[in-house]
Amino acid sequence: MRGGTHPRRHERLIALFVVGCLLFSYPLMHLFAGDHKVFGLPLLWVYVFLAWLAVIVATGLLLRSKSGSDGGP
Repeated sequence: MRGGTHPRRHERLIALFVVGCLLFSYPLMHLFAGDHKVFGLPLLWVYVFLAWLAVIVATGLLLRSKSGSDGGP
């Protein structure tokens, strides 16, 4: 437990990586491929950008420091 990090942070990041890989796998993305549009954009594009945003937000929440003692500004 270096630097007071959460003991399960590494396992959660690995799980998030696996979920991210599944979100961007062909079988799941193929479900959203088609002629459907959302706000004038193809449904596949909307799915990709929302999934990407979800992975970024989840990563940020996992890596956010719980205390202000990380030595950063």
